Amino acid sequence: MWMQILFTFVGNKDPYANEAEAEYGPVLSHLSAVSYDRVYLFCTGTAYAERAKTVEHLAREEIDHRKFYFVNIDLASPIDYEEIYTKLLALVENIVNKLPSPDTDIAILLDPGTRQMQTSWFLLVRSGLLKAKLLQGIPPRFAAGRYKVREVDLRNSVLPEIVPLLPAGKNDPRPKQESRGTSPASPYEDGGRWVAAVKTKLIGRSEPFLKALATAQRIAAYDDISILLLGETGTGKGLFAKHIHELSGRRDKSFIELNCSALSPTLVESELFGHVKGAFTGAHADRLGMFRSADGGAVFLDEIGDLPLEIQPKLLKVLEEKTLTPLGGDKAYIVDVRIIAATNQPIETFISAGRFRRDLYERLKHVDLTLPPLRERGEDIKELAEVFLASWNDRYGDKKEFTGGCWKALSAYGWPGNVRELQNTITSLCARSQGGTLGEELLPWNTRQTKSEETAAGKEADSRIPEDGLDLKAVLYQTEKSYYEEALKVSDNNREQAAKLLGLNPPAFRKALKERFGM
Repeated sequence: MWMQILFTFVGNKDPYANEAEAEYGPVLSHLSAVSYDRVYLFCTGTAYAERAKTVEHLAREEIDHRKFYFVNIDLASPIDYEEIYTKLLALVENIVNKLPSPDTDIAILLDPGTRQMQTSWFLLVRSGLLKAKLLQGIPPRFAAGRYKVREVDLRNSVLPEIVPLLPAGKNDPRPKQESRGTSPASPYEDGGRWVAAVKTKLIGRSEPFLKALATAQRIAAYDDISILLLGETGTGKGLFAKHIHELSGRRDKSFIELNCSALSPTLVESELFGHVKGAFTGAHADRLGMFRSADGGAVFLDEIGDLPLEIQPKLLKVLEEKTLTPLGGDKAYIVDVRIIAATNQPIETFISAGRFRRDLYERLKHVDLTLPPLRERGEDIKELAEVFLASWNDRYGDKKEFTGGCWKALSAYGWPGNVRELQNTITSLCARSQGGTLGEELLPWNTRQTKSEETAAGKEADSRIPEDGLDLKAVLYQTEKSYYEEALKVSDNNREQAAKLLGLNPPAFRKALKERFGM
């Protein structure tokens, strides 16, 4: 049976290019004009997962009932050519080789996504690694009032040919589209499935870490129980949540992350449970919300202690009754979602202060798991640091190495910011180094303190100067910048919250980001 298949990213203009006028974005415009048996929507994060589910919802209601598949491509950067290309190739090869029929006509819509994403599609097709046609959508305003589709003609093209270079000993990675034959039903045969681009890699071999990992693996199988992850900031609660999901029976459904401290109090209900058109000023169209977007999968609620009190009964209802009603609506929807929550705060204290409902707390912690701080995982520091350094070297083509003195300082430090602080420190260390050697003198002064020195009251800052001197302004600049970056990471890019973490006024924080650090 011949199959028509579409691959496309979900972009910032999906599902609507103009929500106020209900003007379809690139994907819905294309689906209104061209019919496919299967549509694979490639998503690069939580926000795009919701956009993808909304595209499916609107397509089923307003266009037809074709099958949708959701592909999660986990990117560190949406503008890194090599990362996008490598992960996209692996995903596409996996999908194509598991299609139930060898007779397929694959099309790629180039319009959504960053330029780097569009370029990666082009490279895959032009090199022959993927047999597909490249399509461009022309909006009605540029095509006499009617949406049109233009194919990039590569058969008689003046564009140069591309030959993929394969490492020694590697086989041709091109999907074997012509020789699959019939095969048993694949995990992609039913619609609505998600595909993980990269499995979460948790690093460590210390006893406290392995104990926490073993517990996570045991509880992952029980799909209906809620899990509360406890631990200090930077201990990897988000990674553990992803790992639990990937080991669960829900692994082929969506995993959506939300930082409760970064949610606007006025919009948190809409973010979680969605809204109907006209529910409030600016609500130009219906919104599914995170829970309906994650139906069948899991929602990770980080910093659950910051969830507004007035929203907590509605979350409890989702947990107990598996139903929700969008803001401004009167229709209840059934949702099947596993909740994994996390906090680094004393929830019991919040309960005593009337800031958190005890019934919700008890319902969230069917099982709780406390992650160990890095200071209790001393033997993991070197392995983690080596992984972060290798990542830097791979990304920038460097060959940087730690000195013995640097290793000693890294091992002796207490890491109050845990794994996240270690990663940021390695990044800062690499950025400061002009050569290939990463010496102790390049570390921030506080990192060069031992655990005992850190806790000693009134300890003066280590102000030792290397024999060849240092650029004090550059050191202070990089140190300050690293704190700004850390505050943004901790606050999930909420600039107002990040400013508060650093004791700064939000306007001053934003001004420094733009004018001093170019962020």
